[in-house]
Amino acid sequence: MNVEIREVRKEDIESIKTITIEAFAKGFIEDEQLLDAAVTMMFVSPILNKSSFGRVATLDGEVVGVIFGSRVGEAPTYRMLQEDYTKEMLHLLNQEDDDRDLFVQLTNSTNEAYKKLIQGKEHEFQGCLEFFAVSEQARGKKVGKKLLNELFSYFTETNTNKIYVYTDTMSNYGFMIIMALFV
Repeated sequence: MNVEIREVRKEDIESIKTITIEAFAKGFIEDEQLLDAAVTMMFVSPILNKSSFGRVATLDGEVVGVIFGSRVGEAPTYRMLQEDYTKEMLHLLNQEDDDRDLFVQLTNSTNEAYKKLIQGKEHEFQGCLEFFAVSEQARGKKVGKKLLNELFSYFTETNTNKIYVYTDTMSNYGFMIIMALFV
């Protein structure tokens, strides 16, 4: 078992989508094209638009984990990895009214929950763990721990002492309880 951690590359995006579907959306949407569009627009695009740190874990050359983070005052560096997502957006917009409304409602409720949690505290945090997921096949192999250590090292090196981590109950696995102290 050879786990390597490296910078996110453009060719990793499809693997990141697959891991995201596995972790957050498996069984949630049956239509594969709709599922791909939803994951792209709800997870991948927003994460690439705001992250200044990104790493993937590879196991024997295959991407099996991903982590993204951001730091206040640092420009996002992964926007250029995005492709044209017009097809995905049109697919979502062309759904039947009930399906489209469900997607919009889910997106809005997630955004509202985030706003309520962070309201009045926006300036207290210097960084954020934007996204973190490990494939089923790599769980229990310390892949997640290695990815988190990379992000924590980045935060430590950049004197980022207070970070924000938003979690929810949508994922199909329990979130690891993490305790980290930044000095």
